[in-house]
Amino acid sequence: MSEENFFVNKFLYFQEKNQNDYFYNSLIYIFEHNQQGALGIVMNKVIPISENIIFKSLKINADIERKNLLNGGPVDMNKLFVIHNQPQHKESLVVHNGLCLTSSIEVIESIGNGTFDGSYRLALGYCGWDAGQLDYEASKNSWLILDTQNEIVFNEEPEELVRSISKEVGYDIDKIQNSEIITKH
Repeated sequence: MSEENFFVNKFLYFQEKNQNDYFYNSLIYIFEHNQQGALGIVMNKVIPISENIIFKSLKINADIERKNLLNGGPVDMNKLFVIHNQPQHKESLVVHNGLCLTSSIEVIESIGNGTFDGSYRLALGYCGWDAGQLDYEASKNSWLILDTQNEIVFNEEPEELVRSISKEVGYDIDKIQNSEIITKH
């Protein structure tokens, strides 16, 4: 990739306040953004399904209490993704100084059997944008772009991320609204 990093290793918060929009109140971490498009995972919305259900369906013995799954986005909603902080895993998309993303069964098995040596979140689905689509949406102020500590996704419950990031940046990110909506006459 060229020197352009676009929004890689940044969080995006959806600024439009239409509660019927899929991305309403979504905080997305961007793993990949280039001239071909973008890929991210919603980090602050959960699906009330225990990880144990996933492990059981994959025949992985994991009976300890686990976290709920993240609702990662509207694309490939049946595909399981692992957000983690262990860049040495070969099959991972590794963001420089950021998080890692994989769907490797070996990583999933290591999480299930308790041998994974790092922090993680499991998500179903992801967010995808075609070439130029995210750039256009950002130019229309649909997304608030946040450069904050990415490890926060492991240290806070998903439902608390917006509040925690707001405290970190010094203002309530959920109070910011798309300026095009505000300035229309």
